[in-house]
Amino acid sequence: MAILLFNHAPIRTALPGDENAVLDLLSGAASWLHERGIEQWPERFPADSVREQIAAGEALLVGSPAVATVVVSDSDPELWGEDSVPAYYISRLAVAREAAGRGLGYRILDWVQAAASAKGWRYVRLAASKDNPGLRRYYEKAGFLHVTDPEDARHPTSLYERYR
Repeated sequence: MAILLFNHAPIRTALPGDENAVLDLLSGAASWLHERGIEQWPERFPADSVREQIAAGEALLVGSPAVATVVVSDSDPELWGEDSVPAYYISRLAVAREAAGRGLGYRILDWVQAAASAKGWRYVRLAASKDNPGLRRYYEKAGFLHVTDPEDARHPTSLYERYR
């Protein structure tokens, strides 16, 4: 089911064939980060990882043509362990530069929180680069609370959660 989220643009599950749209949005965000000296994302994510997220129904797109993407899953054992508390886990949130600065990222986060609440789940969780203070402030402004910085993560990481 499509939900209107931005300038009458729907948020929808990405489908097979949408891989390039997702990859292009992620690549655009990575380029923007790299221009600012932030190296938290590769220039281009592996296409297989995006295909897997699409096949699992976790990759979402906003707009037609797409102006944002996000991955929403119901677990993240690599970073959060085998937690039994039901939650949605957000990753790979990217907004195209032409849609930036209008609060779309915050609306996506709120939409995920509403989807979790509709299931009776209290938590939305995410991981942010520990070395990106601007991103950490962004999530804190969105109401996420810092939980921990796992020492065994592959990259310097800070875990955040927001609950209703």
